[in-house]
Amino acid sequence: MSRVYLCVSIDTECDKGKDWRSKAPMGYRGIHNGITERLQPLFASFGAKPTYLLSPEIMRNEPCVEALRRVASSCELGTHLHGEYAEPGAFEPEVTKDFQRNYPPHIEQQKIKYLTDRFKCAFDRKPMSFRAGRFGIGPHTIGILEHLGYTVESSVTPHMDWGTSGAPGLAFPNAPTQPYRPDRICPGRPGSAQILEVPITIRKRWLNALPLVGSRIDPRWLRPSRGSAKALITLAENEITSAQQNAPRRPVILNAMLHNVEVVPNLSPYAASEREARGILTRLYALLSWASKQGVAVVGLGDVPEILGW
Repeated sequence: MSRVYLCVSIDTECDKGKDWRSKAPMGYRGIHNGITERLQPLFASFGAKPTYLLSPEIMRNEPCVEALRRVASSCELGTHLHGEYAEPGAFEPEVTKDFQRNYPPHIEQQKIKYLTDRFKCAFDRKPMSFRAGRFGIGPHTIGILEHLGYTVESSVTPHMDWGTSGAPGLAFPNAPTQPYRPDRICPGRPGSAQILEVPITIRKRWLNALPLVGSRIDPRWLRPSRGSAKALITLAENEITSAQQNAPRRPVILNAMLHNVEVVPNLSPYAASEREARGILTRLYALLSWASKQGVAVVGLGDVPEILGW
């Protein structure tokens, strides 16, 4: 059977709290405590390579940049657009509500370019991987990313519909769960773009098939934020089985996600206490331990095109 690879893609942002409200004044414990002291030592213990996708405000803070430079040789750094923090019109919101798909095309292009330029200034190289804040990819995003030299996009959330979150029409009901070349206008379906879409690993629950009720229940995400370690590993195994049945010779790519702020108490809605933050780390440890025992290499998002020979 084909080889299996795991990406762990981490949306990396300033400190938040209940309801994703930003701390005031802006804080960065999620970098210095979350990444430096908690996440990166865990990944290093397994020889695993995470991908940190950096929001604009992180790259404007020199201590954060210095901390990330120190771990850059053992991880991948990419970009993550919460448009409120990017020029033109940058400001510090209480809650990041924007979906970049709703910006006029020229504004979206300027904000992604600003984000990309900040990355180049901070790390002296181009970013290869990108994720839209709130998964808000739009009909112009793929073309903008291609023009700026990105090779991997990772905003597609299979089986999710974000209409009730303020983005009518932002839905991926039939998106592939394995990497694909996306359509430039409709990124949730295959097309002819040069960039590679690496969707987050999300699979339906049997409850999702029920009339009326099913559409209100979130499918299963490969993320350690909630649930159990057993459920996380079962989901990974289900995706591997399905992918190998559909394409036996093609490498299987799993893409887990979380936020850096989730592993420190009181910096996200997911962990109000040290016990809850440790729970997320414990489930992440279980996923990495399973991968190690199964011979599943943990790679960066930017490694996927080469793995697939694309």
